[in-house]
Parts: sequence; structure tokens; C-alpha cells
Amino acid sequence: CLELRDRKWVVEYQVGKRALEIEVTDPKQAVYVYGCRDSVLQVKGKLNNIVLDSCAKVGLVAEHLISAVEVINCRDVQVQVTGLVPTISLEKTDGVHLYLSKQLSESENFQVVSSKASAINVVVAGPSETDDPVEHVVPEQFVSVFKGGQLVTTATTHSAA
Repeated sequence: CLELRDRKWVVEYQVGKRALEIEVTDPKQAVYVYGCRDSVLQVKGKLNNIVLDSCAKVGLVAEHLISAVEVINCRDVQVQVTGLVPTISLEKTDGVHLYLSKQLSESENFQVVSSKASAINVVVAGPSETDDPVEHVVPEQFVSVFKGGQLVTTATTHSAA
């Protein structure tokens, strides 16, 4: 199913559909994607938020979002934001590639929030148009120690030997 219900676009159980497209006409609209596999969804226009829930091998391309892109219970997904979004939230998800616009990667108001998520890579445009994109890995392992009576947690870094 791919239909507009009140202000929410609902995309459910799409399998092998590589050209799904939604044209958003009202910024108060939202998109909810559930149970899709091996599919690509392009969302054109400015909207409130997008939720990917229980999807596998799904690609999402979106322009501008007022609130967030949320990825929950997914595996092997790709999310590309060509404009702005304040937050990308990843929960209980394994294998995420985020492709961010240069404008978004330079925004101090952007954040990636992850919980129980692994294998997260963030790809941004290189410093100039002729440079290759730069890939950043979101840490999965942390070390917590007591310093001055406070618990301090930092991401572990591994260096190549």
C-alpha cells in the first residue's frame, strides 16, 4: 500500500519496488514506511518527518524535513538527505549509510542520534566539488571511567598497526 491517510503517507510491504515516489504538498505531512524490502523511495518537497520501521535493504532519498528521519528496527538501509533535517535518529538498526548534503554536514543544528545501532557510516561531500566524498564511521564501542567522582564515557578509537 502507498496512500495518503489524513496527513500521513503510509508505505507498507513494498518489495522490489525501485521507483517509489511521493510528492509532498503540505509541510505538515509525514511519511511512515513499514515492512518494505529491496525498495527505493524518493520523497520530494518539504515535510514534517519520515519513519522507516522494520525495513531491509531500503533506500530513502528526501529533500527537506522539519523534524527528523527516524530509522527503527531496520537493517541494511541507505538514507540520503539532499537538503536539511535537524535530526536523524537510528534505533535497533544494523547497517546504515547516511548520505548528507554539504549544507547539512556544515550545519551546527544537525545531529545523528543512535541507540542499539551498529555499522553506521556517514558520507558527506568532499571539501571541494572535485574531491571524493568523505566517509565517517559512528563509534559503536565506548569506555566509561570515573574521573573526580563522575562517570565519563568516551568513544574508543582504534588505530591501524
